[in-house]
Amino acid sequence: MRYPFELDPQIIHHIIYSQAGSIGKAVIELIMNSVDAAAGAVTVDISQEGFSCRDDGRGFTSHDGVKRYFGRFGTPHQEGDATYGRFRLGRGQIMAHARTVWRSQRWQMSVDTRVMGYHYDLEEIAEAEPGCCIRGEWYEPLSSQERMSCIQEIRDLVRYTPVSVCLNGTLISRQPARETWDAEDDVAWYRLREDGALSIYNQGVLVRHDPGHIWGTGGLIVSKKPLALNVSRTEILRKTCPVWKVVAARFGELAADFSDNQGKHRKTEARREKTARALLAGEGDLQKLMNGEEVITLLPGKRHVTLEHFVRKCRYYPAATDKNCFTLARYARDVPRGEIIARAGIAPVVHPVTLARFGCFEPDEFMECLSRVRANLLAFREQLPGQQRWGSGWQTDLALVDFDTLSANFIDRTQMVSEKQLDKETRRAWTALRWCLAQYAAVCSGGESGYQSRSYGGKRFQILLGESTSADAWTDGDTYIAYNIDIVRRLKSDALQTASLLFSLTEHEVAHEGDSMDCGHDEAFYQRFHDISILCAPDRQRYMHVWLMKYTTSLEGEGKRATGTAWRERYLTERASTGREKKGLPGVISREGIEDAVKAPSEPEDNSRLSLLNQLLNGSAPAAPAETDWNSVVATGIEQTRENQAQRLREQQAFEEWYASDEENSGYMSNERQDTDEQHWLDALKTHYLSLLPEVTEDMLSDQIVRFLAYETDTDEETLAAWTMRAWENRAKWFARDFPENFGADGETEDFYEQDIEPAHERAVPSDWLPFLQEGETRWSIERNAAAAGFMNEMDYLEWRETSGGN
Repeated sequence: MRYPFELDPQIIHHIIYSQAGSIGKAVIELIMNSVDAAAGAVTVDISQEGFSCRDDGRGFTSHDGVKRYFGRFGTPHQEGDATYGRFRLGRGQIMAHARTVWRSQRWQMSVDTRVMGYHYDLEEIAEAEPGCCIRGEWYEPLSSQERMSCIQEIRDLVRYTPVSVCLNGTLISRQPARETWDAEDDVAWYRLREDGALSIYNQGVLVRHDPGHIWGTGGLIVSKKPLALNVSRTEILRKTCPVWKVVAARFGELAADFSDNQGKHRKTEARREKTARALLAGEGDLQKLMNGEEVITLLPGKRHVTLEHFVRKCRYYPAATDKNCFTLARYARDVPRGEIIARAGIAPVVHPVTLARFGCFEPDEFMECLSRVRANLLAFREQLPGQQRWGSGWQTDLALVDFDTLSANFIDRTQMVSEKQLDKETRRAWTALRWCLAQYAAVCSGGESGYQSRSYGGKRFQILLGESTSADAWTDGDTYIAYNIDIVRRLKSDALQTASLLFSLTEHEVAHEGDSMDCGHDEAFYQRFHDISILCAPDRQRYMHVWLMKYTTSLEGEGKRATGTAWRERYLTERASTGREKKGLPGVISREGIEDAVKAPSEPEDNSRLSLLNQLLNGSAPAAPAETDWNSVVATGIEQTRENQAQRLREQQAFEEWYASDEENSGYMSNERQDTDEQHWLDALKTHYLSLLPEVTEDMLSDQIVRFLAYETDTDEETLAAWTMRAWENRAKWFARDFPENFGADGETEDFYEQDIEPAHERAVPSDWLPFLQEGETRWSIERNAAAAGFMNEMDYLEWRETSGGN
């Protein structure tokens, strides 16, 4: 015999409560229903107590239509009679949040799931209501933050609806045909961006955000034709939807062209992540991906390099260690230490962002990824004709050195030293340069270059010399900047280039805006460094010229003939200035104040200051550490990595064996045994409840009801009370018994919700969010809206909202 499938009455509960997400999404379902009803305009008002949604569509024209299309969930739409709807389920979402009254034409439907259960009152009204008007009263009144969050969510999700949507008196919908797009065809409008997610709108309503790595770019798609979606409208049926196949193919072409046109030096993170996924999947031209696409990020400086560059660097790294190895800074907190190790030339150090790019969380997972990529490359290489095969040096397995082992063995020695360690001629150039670096540091920290080339304002840094195993320069952020004496010694052999490097190091240290000894380089640092190098460039050139004058004047004052690149630079500058002045033009460098600046004396070295700083840096007079045998350390680190991997494998195997053992682990049973024991338990409870409730039949006691009674009642009296009020359908009223101080007589919450949620409102808003916030928004409301709009990261949501006009 063949029998049809049946629906349990509890499916209505699932349709209403399991679909229900946020209030904003529930309201959006009503707006989409208005579009399906051929409405031209929708007016929505949201208050803390309730809402209203009115449209000018067809509405319900007959008593039979109300019972068929409102009273029954799942009645399918006919092909072409709706823009969004498929099975008439979406209206159920609002019923989980509010008691509602629906008025349309001559009919009024009242719904209150907490009182009436899954029933509704239908009555005929005397005065016809055009279109459809829905009014609701929230079961729990909204706080001001919740209301604002709901309003912003609706703004985000219905931006391009084909009808006019007015929210609290403001028009929030736009007509995509009137906007400028990068491309348009018969099925969609397309817009592309370098970074961020791809926002996909189904005929104007936001469906989801695809991560940027899927396409290699971000952007926006608004479909003109309906996309096939899942029941909750949160995902596209990509394999079966014919419209999506056309849209995806077109956007893929646009994304490829857009990415190529950015130039090889403007690779985005989305493109890097897409490359990593392609290498792991073995898709595309793997030779081109390996040799031409950035996919690995190295320290120091967060430099993005190709896989080929990374492998070559591991093989030929200029360190006194075994080759074909690298280390990995696993956490963001390891980055400063990783930069020190990388600068010391011990081994290549991979930035932790690389792990996320390959979808990894552990170093051994990253090693597995590299093995998969290598296998894919070998397979790809074998498919090529012999004459097209590229080199095979990358085929050697790389070894991972345990980062903690390297860090523990690396002794970072930093101390201040006297400039008396410099030879006479180098000291002459350095003494002239010290004054200029101090003035320039003040300018970089916010001061201005004034009369006699002296700076005013900014921080007054003392310029010092030091020795360090890891840093070219360092600062405490307030009182001094120290430069590695090994760099300063180069002034003797290559004065001009070394001086230029020291000016750049000054910009770098000032950009830290604090102690640079143990800090990394975030995006804010790079922005400050960029701004300083651009804005202070004229002052830098001026102080370079002052240094040339001071240095060569010092040579001339001793009766020596000035020679070298420093003298030639000064001589060329003066010749150019003289030539311009003969033509009535200003000189290359303004001479105002130059003479006084040249005569300005440099501060004498303060030996007591050096001793104090050395005590602060090292606790006592530093002793020279013994030379580290890095070959031995690296070998130990590689062995430690292997031991860590073996230990994790042993732990995983032990856990699997323990979990699978029914006899040795009484707390865990096989699925078959669990199912059998649970069914025995349910049958026993059902027998007890049938004896307790004589009017109840076995068919009326579903397993779901039995579980509810078992978990939520403690005595037979409570079981009788729960059955009488059908507590599994009226959970709010049932649970109100446990919180009488927080619930009214009818089960409505009074202050329980506010007490529960208030701490989230009070959390501090991150400083980088502040420029994007609207009045009254909180951290909680932003987190809620970001989640509703499909973003994992709140900052990505705020930037998307700003650039797409969400405000």
